[in-house]
Amino acid sequence: MGIKSSIYNGVVSHSRLIPKNHSFSYKVYSILFNIDELENIQKNCNLFSYNRFNFFSFYFKDHGKKDGSNPKEWILEIASREKIDKDNLEIFCLCYPRVLGYVFNPISVWFIYSNSILKMIIYEVRNTFGEDHSYVFKLDNESQKLNHKSKKLMHVSPFINMDGEYQFLTDLNSKQVKIVIKEISEKKHLLTASFVGKAKDLNDKNLLFNFLLYPLLTFKVIIGIHFQALLLWLKNIKYVKHIKSKYKKISYNNEYTLNDD
Repeated sequence: MGIKSSIYNGVVSHSRLIPKNHSFSYKVYSILFNIDELENIQKNCNLFSYNRFNFFSFYFKDHGKKDGSNPKEWILEIASREKIDKDNLEIFCLCYPRVLGYVFNPISVWFIYSNSILKMIIYEVRNTFGEDHSYVFKLDNESQKLNHKSKKLMHVSPFINMDGEYQFLTDLNSKQVKIVIKEISEKKHLLTASFVGKAKDLNDKNLLFNFLLYPLLTFKVIIGIHFQALLLWLKNIKYVKHIKSKYKKISYNNEYTLNDD
């Protein structure tokens, strides 16, 4: 497998095709955390801490159940439900770290390996309205990581309606990561969002390099989201009123459940 906790420097790109073209890209970085290595990463990196303030940090409350509990327990519950052997599991989270205490992750991607074989991918998607939804995909073969899909279950952009489908292509190895998400609306290819990054060792030298190269990265992310929304508004793209999701906060293999209320 060869996967380890690493920094992935790369580019986030969005390309909207209808009703008008709108594209942008930003240089960013994400960090791939082995959830069982957070203590060791903290010991070896003076610039990183988990569950406490530092230049870079990873907080349990930002992921999983978001109640401060270890998201590993959340992953294990999902693995049990999906009948994945929980022995010899390796659990990785690809996300933006908190930078000087702040983070907004539009998406975090979990990679769950059993005996070095990728068995499950989970996409934790967030919007700027404080909501989140986790799309779970159990993988029965290697090719499925390049082709899985789900009905859109949560309002994300105020310029895209809820009538859509996500198509995912995700590939991770020790040298690079590639995540491509296509959104299909009314049987038309509406947009493509992607992150492609190359791996670097997770150490103080590379953390400091990224801090200097991309100062206040996570502030840049949220500012960029609102700036691009302004540009869409100036292009007269139809504004879609936010609607609270009627679905439960987690779906499995494109099977979803309505909220009880």
